[in-house]
Amino acid sequence: MTTAKPSLLVLYCGGTVGMRQDSRTSALQPQLKVDEVLAHAPMLTQEFKIKSTTVVVTDSTNIQPHHWTEVSEAIAKEYDRYDGFVILHGTDTMAYTASALSYALGDLGKPVVLTGAQVPPDLLGSDAVSNIVHACMTATMDFAEVCIVFGNSILRGNRSMKISESERNAFISPVFPELGSIRLQPELTYPGIRRRHGGSLNLKTTFGGNVVALKVVPGLDPKILDAIIDADIDGLILESFGPGGIPNQERSLLPGITRARKKGIPVLVSTQCIYGTTRMYLYEVGQRALKLGVVPTGDMTPEAAFVKLKWGLSQGMKTDDITRLFSKDIAGEVTIGG
Repeated sequence: MTTAKPSLLVLYCGGTVGMRQDSRTSALQPQLKVDEVLAHAPMLTQEFKIKSTTVVVTDSTNIQPHHWTEVSEAIAKEYDRYDGFVILHGTDTMAYTASALSYALGDLGKPVVLTGAQVPPDLLGSDAVSNIVHACMTATMDFAEVCIVFGNSILRGNRSMKISESERNAFISPVFPELGSIRLQPELTYPGIRRRHGGSLNLKTTFGGNVVALKVVPGLDPKILDAIIDADIDGLILESFGPGGIPNQERSLLPGITRARKKGIPVLVSTQCIYGTTRMYLYEVGQRALKLGVVPTGDMTPEAAFVKLKWGLSQGMKTDDITRLFSKDIAGEVTIGG
């Protein structure tokens, strides 16, 4: 009696995993087709029934929010036909795409695994094949998450951050446990969401609004904040000091926050601390901003917070709705009450 091979849909978005060096400039450029990429791992077809489709072939620097929609809708269209989904994607914006898919694919019951490479598959020492193989293996396991498989780690996608442009383990999950690790084979260690057999997706696949993320630095001129507020934006994220400190004396940013709130612009406050969380009640420089109606992002990554805000704005949410949205855990992206 033969056992059917697990079926996987591979969605191709370009990135280093599909690049070659330009012969004239030596610059890496997207050149490979998805079949050429998968041809570097011929053993995959012995273990899995694989179909591939191309969404976009680009450096992930050029990924746009509409690509998040296209990927999520491509998964939804084929959702019932495959056991799991693997997305080949550039590393630079992979955490944004992973976050977006976690919100778009509500009630997810199967694995959606993103991976890529630091070194193109045609070059000596490439990590492309190992990452692709491990991603495909992970996509057949008993869990239902949007995750990133890269190097030795299996990470929840909306808790992930890229921290290195050259390390094999390019991603971390700074404030949330790893879902698993790559040992001799992929192993799950976190008791996360298991597969659901049956059931449909709850799709909300659009991301809208002009959102600006501004890093607060010593001496930031409030006129810069004023110019941003007047630039037809729909949302603002202030990347604050520590647990949510916003300058409120010399070069105070509080008047700008007040102006934004009067204009109906939701103002979020995140932290620049990779391993941090916003606890704005701890210090006076946080409390005063909090009283103006800013929305703390808790222990969310900057990527997850940015995408969540665009996801909410695309559904027509106003400031009060955004406040309620960020008080909820939608897809495991934030620790509520932690």
